[in-house]
Amino acid sequence: MTTSGRNNTPKGRYDWGLLSVVTILLMLGVVMVFSASYPRGLEGYDDPYYFAFRQVIWLAVGIVGLIIAARIPYTFWERWSIPIMGIALLSLLAVIIIGAERFGATRTYYQGSIQPSEPAKIAIIIYVSAWLTSKGRRIRDARAGLLPFGVLMGIVAVLIVLQPEISTAVLIVATAAVMLFVAGADLKQLAAVGVIATGTFLLVIQYSSYAGDRIQRYLASMGNPIASDEWQVSQGVQALMRGGLFGRGLGNGLAQQTGYLPVSWSDNIYGVIGEELGLLGALFVILMFALLAYRGLRIALRAPDNFGMLLATGITTILILQSLLNMAVIVAVSPPTGVTLPFVSYGGSSLVASLVGIGILLSISRFSAESALRTSRAGAAQAGRYSYERVDLGRGNGRSRVSRPGRRDSARAGAYQATTPRPSSVGDGRVRRGGKRSD
Repeated sequence: MTTSGRNNTPKGRYDWGLLSVVTILLMLGVVMVFSASYPRGLEGYDDPYYFAFRQVIWLAVGIVGLIIAARIPYTFWERWSIPIMGIALLSLLAVIIIGAERFGATRTYYQGSIQPSEPAKIAIIIYVSAWLTSKGRRIRDARAGLLPFGVLMGIVAVLIVLQPEISTAVLIVATAAVMLFVAGADLKQLAAVGVIATGTFLLVIQYSSYAGDRIQRYLASMGNPIASDEWQVSQGVQALMRGGLFGRGLGNGLAQQTGYLPVSWSDNIYGVIGEELGLLGALFVILMFALLAYRGLRIALRAPDNFGMLLATGITTILILQSLLNMAVIVAVSPPTGVTLPFVSYGGSSLVASLVGIGILLSISRFSAESALRTSRAGAAQAGRYSYERVDLGRGNGRSRVSRPGRRDSARAGAYQATTPRPSSVGDGRVRRGGKRSD
């Protein structure tokens, strides 16, 4: 920690551990995108670097977005959460009307260049974080918590399912449910959300030929994925098997050279990693995402306020769930979904949105460090009031299940937690007379 200027204002430090993990994944991604796409680049565009070059361009845009998001105080997003959510909903609605159709779905603008559902993930997490923070202990009241939450998630899910992009809708609803749980919602409400969401998605799958065909082929392949009629599932499993322990080496995979693994540089890049880098390479990717989860949740635990805690939890959760879903397709645990592997797969919108999310995490970590430094300077007695409690999965008083440092009474009420510790003379919700608390 350092101090700056004449006012001796403490400066926090970014979470360099998180940034290091993301950097490793990005470098791996550029290498694997080139290795997986150069045959297609030669065949279709007479340029082996066609996809890799565009990936680097999007990476540069994403790094700029990361830097800007890391420099902006994360509380900025709370103040602007409603306009951000409005823009996200309008973009999801517009893509259904004027979007470009690709592979039987209308998900993108400009012939597949921009996919609005990717930045919408971050926008929705920002809004849900601010909304849950504003509810406080009222989140346990079904009229103030479950019903508005269900309506909100229903609107978002319908706009995304109509594209259709069912896997992204599942990711968003699952992430929001995790945030609702962390915010202190009643477990009965969470069970109701799970039942309603599961039933709704089953109905969607039943009446959607796009999703229904995929599910039926996948269920038929569960006994023997290698002989599956679902081409993507069988080829993904075979690519992993060919890789063995150490892999066939970069550029030597058969999946992308023969075209057996469709869109190998994007949706199925984990299969290419398994074939070319082997089991060790595939496990290394899992390790990197495990470290990302650890650093992200660590930032959430150290956040100065409820909004920062929920925001960090939501961003970390959706990145990890998306990575698990992408890898699950290759190992035949899930039907093909079309979601990318964050930071690794080819895809501009996904890459930029993921890096902006990491920038927000870095901003939370920076201001968490500043808050901790101010707290330590306030003295040991005052610092004791800012310590975290352990996660309590059985909270029954409406508080978030991860207690916030500082004012516990205001945390119960859902009020915003200031990063600067309050002097003892400031009230905490109890009447004070003569400078002493009146219990």
